[in-house]
Amino acid sequence: MAERELRGANYAAELQPKEIYKQRRQRLAEMIGEGIIVVWGADDSRSDGDIGTFRQTSDFYYLTGVELPNAVLVLRPEEGSEVLFLQPRDPAVERWTGPKWGPGEESAKALGFSEVSSIQSSEITVASRRRPVPGFEGRLREWLSEDGAQLVAQLPSQSVNEKLLPIHEYISKLRERMPTFAVRDLTDELHRMRLVKDDGEVKLIECAVDATMAAHRAVAERVGVGIREGALDGLVFSVFREHGAEGVAFPSIVGSGYNATTLHYDQNVCALAAGELVVVDIGARYGYYCGDVTRTYPVDGVFTDRQREVYDVVLAAHDRVAEAIKPGVAISELREIAYESMTSADARDNKGDHLGNHFIHGLGHFLGMDAHDPGSDVVALQPGMIITNEPGVYLQDEGLGVRIENDFLITETGCRNLSQELPTEADEIEALMRSTADSDG
Repeated sequence: MAERELRGANYAAELQPKEIYKQRRQRLAEMIGEGIIVVWGADDSRSDGDIGTFRQTSDFYYLTGVELPNAVLVLRPEEGSEVLFLQPRDPAVERWTGPKWGPGEESAKALGFSEVSSIQSSEITVASRRRPVPGFEGRLREWLSEDGAQLVAQLPSQSVNEKLLPIHEYISKLRERMPTFAVRDLTDELHRMRLVKDDGEVKLIECAVDATMAAHRAVAERVGVGIREGALDGLVFSVFREHGAEGVAFPSIVGSGYNATTLHYDQNVCALAAGELVVVDIGARYGYYCGDVTRTYPVDGVFTDRQREVYDVVLAAHDRVAEAIKPGVAISELREIAYESMTSADARDNKGDHLGNHFIHGLGHFLGMDAHDPGSDVVALQPGMIITNEPGVYLQDEGLGVRIENDFLITETGCRNLSQELPTEADEIEALMRSTADSDG
């Protein structure tokens, strides 16, 4: 059977070479140094007849490129060992979900691992005698029973008064039986790795951004009085799929009128009305990597004087930030630049206050396998990082919201706007809507 058919349902539009994932595992092992590193993949609670798309956790996929459910990765740096644990193949289930890789040498070779073992315990017959073969838990207990053993895993933070999260509950039960091993969190090391993208990751993000820009052009063609937000939402998804993307990086935001002043409005149930603006904040997911681009369109195809005044304030803030993006600067510093740009503008709200008062969110975020990739706004930018630049102004009493967002790759000398081919100037937005409408007619 062809390798492509056994990848595990092939949800990702594109995979990087298996050697890339192996190099990441080796880097992580070097960073941790010692202990038993365990990374759990996503589970899949669907029964045979359920329909839905499985999505691997970003961290597990980053290290393995494996989309199979209920998988576990174990690295033992001191022994130079790495083991992928998979569910045994089940022909009955595969009739519903498609063929999957299972334990064995064929999987190990195809996926780039020295060993792929069964997560479940089993038995083998040797010299007419049945002998047990431990699965993941049996081997983990064996490793943790060694003197000075240390379990290194991702430990999400939680309050002592909250019910234990599954990973904490699992480790707690292990400690009840084997109280001598230490526990260490690997989240910081793994997320530091994910901050800087390699060339292959950048190319996948560029594919996601290209699909996102294509969807914006399609939206510009359809925007008009009476068009429903949901119709634009559906159009976005269709264009994403036409461009090879798996789907959306996050629920699409199509907010018109007052809805444009709600940051994460994603109900998309209203109809566009004359005299309104519509904020379209969308992102495709391609090969597990995300785009995230926002444009604001006038429903009538032309900005009113007031809409253009506010729009130009937001655009000026965006452009000043774009000029300042470079290695060594933090997102928090870039927000200050955007805020100062808004406060120094002549435009005011209905109370006479500067528009900076209505810039109520951060300047942007890191972008990668998640739309909001790991990384805080005080991290100094480095070449290979990708961030969004998305200032906005939201005037609820006027039912007027404007947000402009582009995705920027940090370079050695500054930055590169990955979505620069999609217009941002008010005149360009109007021209884009006219050109698409003219070509349609």
